[in-house]
Amino acid sequence: MNPADRLHADLLKKAAGAIGAEPEPCPIPQPFLEHIRDAEDVRKIPPSLLPTLAHEIRQKIHEAVSRTGGHLASNLGVVELTIALHRLYDFRKDRLVFDVGHQVYTHKLLTGRAKLFHTLRQQGGLSGYPNPRESEYDLFHTAHAGCAVSTILGLAEADKKSGRDVRSVAVVGDGALTSGVVFEALNHAGHVGSDVLVILNDNGCSISPTTGALSATCSDIRVTHFFRQFRDRGREFLEKIPYLGRDASRLASNVLDAASRLTHQPGAIFMDLGFRYFGPMDGHDLLALEKWLTELRTISGPKLLHVVTHKGYGLPWAAQDPVTWHGARPYEVQGQTASFKKANALAPPAYTKVVSDAIIEAARENPKVVAITAAMPDGTGLIHFQKQFPDRYYDVGICEQHAVCFAAALAKGGLRPVACIYSSFLQRAVDQLMHDISLQEGLPVVLCLDRAGVVGDDGPTHHGVFDIAYMRAFPHFVLAAPKDGAEAAALVRWAIGQNRPVAIRYPRDVAPVEPLTPELRPIELGKGEILRQGGGLALLGYGATVVEALKAAEILERQHGRRVTVANARFCKPLDVELLRQLFETHDRVITIEDHQLQNGFGSAVLEEACDRGLDTRKLRRLGIPDRYVEHGPRPWQLASIGIDSTGIVAAALQ
Repeated sequence: MNPADRLHADLLKKAAGAIGAEPEPCPIPQPFLEHIRDAEDVRKIPPSLLPTLAHEIRQKIHEAVSRTGGHLASNLGVVELTIALHRLYDFRKDRLVFDVGHQVYTHKLLTGRAKLFHTLRQQGGLSGYPNPRESEYDLFHTAHAGCAVSTILGLAEADKKSGRDVRSVAVVGDGALTSGVVFEALNHAGHVGSDVLVILNDNGCSISPTTGALSATCSDIRVTHFFRQFRDRGREFLEKIPYLGRDASRLASNVLDAASRLTHQPGAIFMDLGFRYFGPMDGHDLLALEKWLTELRTISGPKLLHVVTHKGYGLPWAAQDPVTWHGARPYEVQGQTASFKKANALAPPAYTKVVSDAIIEAARENPKVVAITAAMPDGTGLIHFQKQFPDRYYDVGICEQHAVCFAAALAKGGLRPVACIYSSFLQRAVDQLMHDISLQEGLPVVLCLDRAGVVGDDGPTHHGVFDIAYMRAFPHFVLAAPKDGAEAAALVRWAIGQNRPVAIRYPRDVAPVEPLTPELRPIELGKGEILRQGGGLALLGYGATVVEALKAAEILERQHGRRVTVANARFCKPLDVELLRQLFETHDRVITIEDHQLQNGFGSAVLEEACDRGLDTRKLRRLGIPDRYVEHGPRPWQLASIGIDSTGIVAAALQ
């Protein structure tokens, strides 16, 4: 018997022992996932068979992610919690928002999407995150940390003002608690006293036997009808006593809260914010979860239920190494272990690795170099920096605003900070970019913007397609993008030596190992280069699109007999004015190519500069991302869908 089946058998025995040995009739045939049409069917399954449903869900997630990749460990950890929620609430009218959103696989399977689950994160298939286009059960597109409490509070207040009898639930991971916006929302919810339930899904620690038992006992007392009735009737009685009642009632409430703090320290911070705190409890005990959620439905006001879950629960290799199996690539199972399917050994390294290696090299040469990540050490490659320079490495949590402000102060103090942040997440720190870096006469902070451009199967929430637009507006900033791996490493080394802020954007893609130019000249501020000389048409690429421009030029010459010029802008701010003048004055047409929104992007910068310099802007055509969000799917397909792969560039050239 494999470990997953053994766990299933143990849970069935536990459920049978808790409920009774007699089998319960079930109107939903097995396997359940083949017959569940929506969450209403989940409520028809008797409690004794819920472990079977949980087992099916874990197997379904395992089978799908092994083929498509996706978030494995976190989804395995919330199976029971999600089942319990859908059994106790009707989320066609009640409100449910997940924070961050990557742990919604069980939610999707229980809301009519099981038959499409094999298309997870595939082009034209199910998103890996909540998506209102897929289901009425998904209220918001979510994938950025810290938003759920604000969202659910706004929904609850709107429902209250509209007279709707609706319950509101937010599921928040412990990692999201490092995001300041969560506490802003908790503070507000406690202040207005809104009737919301926040479930803290704590998968970062375990329950201490002693503290856990004491906390569970205290919470059970506080959650019972008897205790609440005793408290409420006592308050009513005290309030009727002249000159004493209200003060006595308030004193009694304060005593209860103080007593709870003394015996229930884990929840003190939430109680101080105005929440009733319950827990911590075992997030894999379905019967207990249903009991707690049933009782919490009868309690008004802001409530927080603290559940402890284990990432990877049910699959031993995922449970033992939840970090590796958090965002998994397709994998294969060998007995009691699993391993990722081997990538092409001859494939070039990713831009992420090239950049992280360059930062490490710079740190060896310069002891003032320090590195910062916002809870993405693996995704940004800084995990390798941390291993070599632990005292010069900072993981600030999911706090991009703090990361940027912190980096600015490090630079002010004489260090050379390099902050590696996903482009899509840097959007959260726009004010700090302006106020704490740009306004300070341009402090020497290096920002390495990973996942710039379209990112593939993570989809719209993770595309990094707005960074040029907001950053080129800030004085003192230098914006650059490498065309290949050699230039990426060179730009990192160059940027660390500058006395100004530099942002380097690069995609979630492989970096060409062979330099696209035979000789990489020293980087000069605001200087691009011509890679291929031709006539009539000039293709001006920025960053990773230069490779596609070169491919397009080869196709145009080989298939259409047209030799065109290809130039590498390298810098978006400042632009190479001499290069622009040369291209506009010696060619009939100029096409800019960028992996970014067209609005206020690289092409817009070229258009503005050409206009200011008196160049013929009628010659210019811009290729980039139109005013829409690009759906999830393979990155090559995304580039093709917006016309910035080699085929799309050729088509534009021939028009």
